Amino acid sequence: MTNAPRITPEGLRPETDISKWVWFLPAAVLLVAILPLPYVYYIGMRWIVAAAAAFLAWKEYTLNDNAPNSYVWAFGFIALLFNPLIPVHLFKLLWIIINIATAAIFVGHYKLCLRSA
Repeated sequence: MTNAPRITPEGLRPETDISKWVWFLPAAVLLVAILPLPYVYYIGMRWIVAAAAAFLAWKEYTLNDNAPNSYVWAFGFIALLFNPLIPVHLFKLLWIIINIATAAIFVGHYKLCLRSA
């Protein structure tokens, strides 16, 4: 196993291939969801986060020669957790922790792709 730096494949480079909003919109709505808001906000948030996570998982998978990596698994799990069709119900405090961690994953993946582009 080598420690070669990750190189972002063509098709996943921020601002060249994909808008940065694919990473920052879900991160923003996740952080806003920490506030006490109407339930309809959380339904919309689920659609945004699940769609962005599924898209990034698919891009990671297809652009890495159909080989799953840690981001494919992470974004796939996020898409399942936040899916709006079969919602997962947890306590508010647990959702706050999950939202912060998930927002960090989106921003971290963006920075990784930006740094290694």
